[in-house]
This record gives sequence, structure tokens and C-alpha cells, in this order.
Amino acid sequence: MNNKIIKDQFNFLFYDYETFGLNPSIDKIAQFACIRTNINLDFIEDPIVLYCKLPMDYMPDPTSVIINNISPQIVNSKGILECDLAKKINEIFSKYHTCIVGYNNIVFDDEFSRNLFYRNFYDPYNCYWNNNNSRWDILSLVRACYILRPKGINWPKINNIPVFNLEKIASINNIRLYYRSHDALSDVYRTIEIAKLIKKKQLLLYNYLFKNRTKKEILKIINLSKLKPLIYISNMYKNLNNNIGCIVPLFWSFKNKNILIAFDLINNVNELMNLDLKNNISSINFLVYIKFININNSPLLLPINILKLNDIKRLNFNLTYYQANFLIFKRNFLKIKNIIFSHLIEFYSKNVFFDIKNVDTQLYKNFFGYSDLQKFKKIHHTPIKKLSKFIFNDSRANELLFRYRARNFFETLNNLEKNKWNLYKKNIFNKDYIFNYINKTKILLDKYQNDEKKTIILNNLINYFKQIINKNNKC
Repeated sequence: MNNKIIKDQFNFLFYDYETFGLNPSIDKIAQFACIRTNINLDFIEDPIVLYCKLPMDYMPDPTSVIINNISPQIVNSKGILECDLAKKINEIFSKYHTCIVGYNNIVFDDEFSRNLFYRNFYDPYNCYWNNNNSRWDILSLVRACYILRPKGINWPKINNIPVFNLEKIASINNIRLYYRSHDALSDVYRTIEIAKLIKKKQLLLYNYLFKNRTKKEILKIINLSKLKPLIYISNMYKNLNNNIGCIVPLFWSFKNKNILIAFDLINNVNELMNLDLKNNISSINFLVYIKFININNSPLLLPINILKLNDIKRLNFNLTYYQANFLIFKRNFLKIKNIIFSHLIEFYSKNVFFDIKNVDTQLYKNFFGYSDLQKFKKIHHTPIKKLSKFIFNDSRANELLFRYRARNFFETLNNLEKNKWNLYKKNIFNKDYIFNYINKTKILLDKYQNDEKKTIILNNLINYFKQIINKNNKC
């Protein structure tokens, strides 16, 4: 297999994580896998699989452990330090002209990547746009294919509602080449095969969505100077609504210029105005009337005329209602825009979107300043024992550096720093945490008492937890 990539050759980097939980800022990565292909989806590099050792201040979610069958013992024996994982993945993602892609990666895996880079002093965003790079999500392609051009593909359903589960779609379409579920490399193979299937069966749609995955192309579809409704395909609408809605772009968020604020035309325009007139709408419940659409996340925004008459009927898409509601919206545009804008100001002022006590959760608090970013670049080229010399303007970075050193290079801490770290761990693994964790694991043991494989992995988890607690108690 050719492991060389020509600098100007476009390539897909298909990747997947198995993780120890669902929270990208708190939970850790267990396994990473990737395969690089050319634009025709042919492999051009050998697969890569990596495991990551667990830090001493973290315990995996027991439910995640029995889903992916990866125990702490496995990652600690096969894995590398998180700082090394971050370095390798950043290098893999940053190759020239790479489109980073997975299955539900934009919502899930990419968030784990960003938080991984944040904790380890790599730019959380750079690899997605620098070197002519981009990203895409095959789950979005699958959703759009079912909604717009479903022919040629078998669709798994429960109670006549589509199920977009990767394994189920692969199975019903006889993609059975790979060996087990919830394994990162197996899921990468499945994702590539599903992309190939849609490309083969619905080439025009595949090419259209591939072209319109980038911010540049999406901005051409959004035209704030001309009021026009757009189709919005998103899991926000849930499978019961066929994942499809109709929105009208309003304005760009003043918190993030990449987030479009749009009115959701499923809502009655007159109702919103009446509620506002009577002061019966709060800064929270007004949210049902709008959608926050991040254009860096390759949202599926499409002109209404992409829907054919048979699509409208098949999807129960109430075009007549949307058109009538849009006419009312258009007549009252400025009033509605002002209502939304004022409530949005109030909403942002009252809501904090991160844990102010935990620096690990503060990736999206704000961007780091230029001088701090320049120091970040030096961290990876500085001898480990000299890392403590760095002082940053942003207090987040100072605490992140301490945790970075403690998690990866504990032996280099001085006595005062070791005491600080040990106290921090004891605060995490307090009596309530220990009781709840053991209790949750025992409930799962009772539930799966007849499943030998799950019983073994849960007992291994409890043993590991006891080792962590004992080590912390001796500190």
C-alpha cells in the first residue's frame, strides 16, 4: 500500500473513537482508529489504531466500559500517554488537503478531538481548516440520502421510523466484512463502505453534499439580504419528523459569528408575537422558536426546491403550512427579529455554558490570546522538567499546564505540586463519588450476571477503581 501522499492530493481521513463516556470535556478517549483514502475512497495508507492510558484523576463510566469492552487494564497496557496521543492525532489530522470525516464525528468525535487538543496545548481548530483542510460527516450524508434520495439503499426501521445506527445500516445492506461492534477500526471500515454505497447509488446527491460541506459554500446558500425559507435537515427534529424542518435565517449570533440564528417555521408566527405582547415569553422558552446553526459544522441547509412532489408527500412535509407561515413572518420580519434579538441578549446574560470551577470544561469560554498561543507552540519542544517555567496571561492555561504535567509527568512535580495534585484527586474521589461509583457498577453486575464477558470486565473495573482509591489514600 502506498504510504506517501502527494502534497496537493485531496484525501479523506476516516476516523473513530471509542470513549469512556459521552462528555467530551470530562471523559477520556479509550481507542482511536483511522484510515486515509483518496477522493475515490480507495485506501492510500495502512490503518492506524491507538489506545490511551488513563490519568490518575479519572474513572471510566461503567456503562461505556461494557459497551466497548475496553477495560482500564487494556488501555494501560496497550496505550500511550494522552500527551502523546494528542501529538500523533494532531499530526495525522494536519496533513495537507485532508477532509476529516467519520460517522457522527462533527457532534461527537470532533468534540473529543478539540478537547484533547485543548488539554494538551494544540490548537483545537487549526487542523480542520489549515493546509486546505476541511471536515465532513457521513451520518449527515446518510440522513440526507434517506430524506431526499432513498432509492437503492436498504433502511433499517423500528415502528416505521428510520434508524441511523451505523451497525444496523451496515448490516441491512450486507456490509458484513468487519468483526465487531463498538470497535473503532471496525466502525471506520463500515463508515467507508456506507459512503461508497451512497456514492454508487446516489452520485448526484453525494457530490452535491460533498461540495456544500464547507463554510464558503454554505454561506452562498444563506442570504440574509433576501428573506427566503430553507430546508434544514438535522437530528434536532428527531426521526419522528423525518429529521427535516423549515427555517428562515435571521442574523449572526453576537457571541459567535459562525452561528446563524434562524426562526423555525414549525412555530406559529402570530403566537410568538402575541406571547411577547403579553410578556408571557421568557428568555428560556423563546428558544423553541429558533435554531442555532453553526456553519462550521457542515449543516444541511438546502433550497426548498430540492424537494420533489413525491418527497413532500412521502415525508409528510407540510409545505402549505410553511408557505403560509412564511408570508406572515415576512410581513412582520423586523418585529420578530427584534423580539428574538432582545430575548437572546437576556438568555446569554443569564446562562454560562461551562463549569466555572473546572478548567477542563472551559474550551469554549473564549479564545486564547496571541502571546499565550505562541508559548503553547514552545511547550512541546521544551524539556519536561522545565515546563513549570511557563506563565500565561489566561488563568486557564496555567491550571491546564499543571494538570498536563501531573497527568503525564507526575514524577517531575515538586513536593508542593504533588500535594496539590493529591488533594485535587481526593476531592474528586470523595466518599459520595466512591459510593455512587461502586453502586452503579454493582447494579450493572446484577443486570449482566449471566453474561460472563461483561461480568469479567466489570469486576476488572472495580479492581482498578480500588487500586486508584488505595493509591490516593496513601498519598
